[in-house]
Formats: sequence, structure tokens, C-alpha cells
Amino acid sequence: MCPPSGKFMPINWQIEHYDELGSTSTVAMECARGGMAEGLVVVAGQQTAGRGQFERNWVSPLGGLSFSCLLRPKIAASNAAILSPMTLLAVFEVLERYLPIQLKPPNDLYSGGRKFGGILIETDLGGQRINHAIIGVGLNVNFSRELLPDELDETATTIFDESGRIFSLDKLLDELLAAIDKQYQRIHQTPDELHDDYFALMATHHL
Repeated sequence: MCPPSGKFMPINWQIEHYDELGSTSTVAMECARGGMAEGLVVVAGQQTAGRGQFERNWVSPLGGLSFSCLLRPKIAASNAAILSPMTLLAVFEVLERYLPIQLKPPNDLYSGGRKFGGILIETDLGGQRINHAIIGVGLNVNFSRELLPDELDETATTIFDESGRIFSLDKLLDELLAAIDKQYQRIHQTPDELHDDYFALMATHHL
């Protein structure tokens, strides 16, 4: 299922689209272990076994945006935790243009007190370095929360419900990848400033 390995300059995204997968992060992790270069993005129209933080299930109907990025950050393994603030800053930068957002630690995205998305960071460490990191993002985008399971009635929402807009998922993905790329450079060049920006964001948008 993995595309042929290639050589990329960070970050030269190689996007692989699938109509349906069990989990985009599982496929990206398999590719990483197989030696795939940094920059792979696995996108699924639907996930049948999507997962979030703490191995919770993530429901991914058609119309959502689910993707996972393969990165090979050149930072110490002891600094791997910075990948979560990096990703949250990137996703917030894009989505705040379209709807009000609250952040619930460690990795959940809310609007109007209801969850509409989240991120999942998985790393493979080798001694003092990071072999690879998988950055998973799941967003409820172009559908109504009425399509979600009944048990999520009181807790979940979608970007469509909160913004009243239908989005081009390809364009939204491009915006998110550009923002991730920008923040990724910061973890290598100005990590202290990135941390400061993250704590400032949490101070004003913490749920």
C-alpha cells in the first residue's frame, strides 16, 4: 500500500489519496518503518478504524478530512513533545479564519463547546534521536453532526455546522500542510518562540 520511496527536501509533500482506509496513521507508520522519506501525506475519504488520543475511536464519515504526515525531525528525542504544540499552532492558524476555536489539552479542537477535530502524534525513538514522527489530523468538515453516532449528540460538532460553509477539502489540506511546514521549520530554528506562542494561545483559547 506504500508508494515508492523517494528523496525529498523538507518538506516536499507527497500526497497519497485513498477512498477508504482503516487508519491513515497506521499506513503512514508502515511506510515510515519501510524507509519512506519525509513528506508523505496519507489522506482517506473515510476511515474505518480511525483513532485518537489514548486509543479512542475517531469516527470519520465521508466529508471529513483525515490525514497523516510522515516527518523525520532533526531534534533530540527529549524534545519530541514539541510536535504537539507545533501541530496545534498550525491547525489553529488555518481554521481560525473560518470558525471560533477552543483548545482542550492535550490535542482536541472545539467550537461552541463541542469537539470537531483533534490531532494524534506518534513517534518512533532511536536512542537520543527521533527516527520518525506521524502527525495525524482528523476534522469533521463537510457534513452535519446529525450524521455522527447518537452518543456524540451532545459533545460533537462539525466545521459545516459552526461556519455554515462547504469547503474544498483539497484546498483546506493544502492550507494545513503549508501551516505545518511553517511551524516545522520553527521547531528546528526557534523552538523557544514556538513554545511561547503556544502558551499564549492556550491562555486565550483554552476550553
